[in-house]
Amino acid sequence: MEAGGTSVLASCLQLLAWTPEQLAREINRKCGPGTISPKAPYNWLKGALPRRRLPHIVATILSERLGEPITVGALWPDHFPATARQARPSIVPAQRGPAADPAPPEPPTPDLSLPDPLPAAVDWLLGDDAAPPTRSLGAEIPPEALEILTARIRQLRLLDDSSHGGLVMDWALQDLRWARKMATDYAYPVSTGIRLHRIIAELAQLAGWLAADLGLERRSRSCFLTALEAARTAGDHSLAAYVISCMSYRATWSGRGEEALRLIRIARKGSAGEEPGITQALLATRQARAHAGLGDEAGCRRALEEAAELSQAGGPPADAPWAYWLSPAVMVADAGRAWLEIGRPRQAEWHLQRGIELLGDSQPRNRLLHCASLAEARLGRGEVDGAAEAAGDALDLTDTVTSLRATARLSELRGRFLRFDSPAARRIVQRTDDLLRADRPQEEDSPRAAS
Repeated sequence: MEAGGTSVLASCLQLLAWTPEQLAREINRKCGPGTISPKAPYNWLKGALPRRRLPHIVATILSERLGEPITVGALWPDHFPATARQARPSIVPAQRGPAADPAPPEPPTPDLSLPDPLPAAVDWLLGDDAAPPTRSLGAEIPPEALEILTARIRQLRLLDDSSHGGLVMDWALQDLRWARKMATDYAYPVSTGIRLHRIIAELAQLAGWLAADLGLERRSRSCFLTALEAARTAGDHSLAAYVISCMSYRATWSGRGEEALRLIRIARKGSAGEEPGITQALLATRQARAHAGLGDEAGCRRALEEAAELSQAGGPPADAPWAYWLSPAVMVADAGRAWLEIGRPRQAEWHLQRGIELLGDSQPRNRLLHCASLAEARLGRGEVDGAAEAAGDALDLTDTVTSLRATARLSELRGRFLRFDSPAARRIVQRTDDLLRADRPQEEDSPRAAS
């Protein structure tokens, strides 16, 4: 069918060598048999808008298969003008005249060698509990070694709060190697083995989170999977669910909405027997973010209501030292980000402003990200001066924060300020330009912008 042959959707299908029926099969494979009819995409090529969450699902599928972000705004600009980051993705070939090269460029493909977190998460949910960790060969692990590692984890987390991300990641990876060597080369009873594997899980989670923040995708995934395996070996359901929630959050940053939602649902189901409290509220908030990324306002709202109720049940449990950073401030500000992503800037502004106030001088990286989100919410309401004030607060924190995610958020915010002709907007654009010129790329696998 020729209708809509020059649209972004048609160009993406051409690059993938897919028929509209193939796209329908991919949607039904991801969402369940019978979600759409095989002929439905033909109507989309003519300009029709898919129902409910389908625009976001189509964008996710195409992004994953082409290896480049494809937004719903690029696919259906008449219906999602505010979300169109670019008129046409760079992978879409330009129109060529008769004298031009007749062959389109080869489409980029996703890196299939990256470890997939979903099978490991499903296996944790459905599999049997791991055998008690014990080892009879080798020298006995001295209790002092575990005390040193436990203290080191606390120190590294506090150092990360001061935003020395790359340094902390390298340090955590070094200690992780040491802890894993103890697990494979030394002798220990079950009680020591459980404690050791919790330490391994915490170190790997910390390194994975920092790698994600620095845009090191391969290292991040590998560390998270190591953390999940160790938490499962230790029989710590709460820690394992937290690790899976981190993988979900990372998928949300990268625009892999369906993957993010599946992962966080697994985390919540696997920890359903845990006591209600702020750690469960964190999972609910991250589910809200996954729903928001898919444009599912009803699901986002339900998850935020659950998070608010769970937050009232108490703070982090004593046996979850990894949850030390969780507080009402974090929950409120994260809810604001979810409201922003679902297109509710008024609710987002209230939650973000309240969360930033409650954070005070703590967690500079989170404050930077939330200030950038507050600026975005105010721009959504046309409050340019207030948005510039919030963006200025975010930029003030860049001297102490090393984060690819933060840099990407500020770069995206700069593009939003470019739409406004005012002295305040121009000052933010200039300050952001100065920051980006001074920025240096990380050395490792290609990072993707995150939000």
